[in-house]
Amino acid sequence: MPVDNEWYHDLGDAWWDPEGVVGPLHEINPVRVEYFCGVLGDLTGQQILEIGCGGGLMTEAYAQQGASVTAVDRSAASIAIAARHARGSGLQIAYAPSVGERLPFSDSCFDAVVSADTLEHVQDVELVVSEAARVLRPGGRFVYDTVNRTWKSRLLLVWLPQNVFHIAPPDTHEYARFIRPEELQAVMARHGLENCETRGLALKQNPLSAGISFARTRKLGGFEIGDDTGMSYVGYAEKAA
Repeated sequence: MPVDNEWYHDLGDAWWDPEGVVGPLHEINPVRVEYFCGVLGDLTGQQILEIGCGGGLMTEAYAQQGASVTAVDRSAASIAIAARHARGSGLQIAYAPSVGERLPFSDSCFDAVVSADTLEHVQDVELVVSEAARVLRPGGRFVYDTVNRTWKSRLLLVWLPQNVFHIAPPDTHEYARFIRPEELQAVMARHGLENCETRGLALKQNPLSAGISFARTRKLGGFEIGDDTGMSYVGYAEKAA
């Protein structure tokens, strides 16, 4: 069964509602942003591209830290929401509707490319990584977050949230599209990106407690970066100089 990316088009202002359907993103994003920014260092003046920005939840964090940010997403409706929110926040971000497989940018024009919660949704991971490598300058970094293909991710990100607790709509994720770390590393290596680090991204609570917490408070109890890559993982790679 294919993954359903269409429901993102209809989220509208719900993108920015921490109590709404994408509430878990508001809970997990600060952890991812902290990791990404730690990897990239001082963002002042850096040219950063975000692939799969959705409503701009993480994008604004980079701009707030002084980066010159460009962001793309396949959903024009989501891009419109992101651009409107950025204007209301006084931030200048270059948003464009585009897919990661065909980036409308010249070679070697970004200091960093970031991709969070995106690679498990795209049609062609190989092509997206190839495009990310193409637009990176030599020595630039590709920073990523995606879902591991394990029994644990199938339980925590497909069966429980979609079928039991109904945190996510049906077909938000498709297990077959999840990517094992060694598979992603091999793809990156084929396109001149050397993996430098892979860390786990996991719930702080056990799945049952997190589900009960969400049912009661609309919160999952937090996320943390550590050694457990069984659900999701973050990391970064560098383009050869």
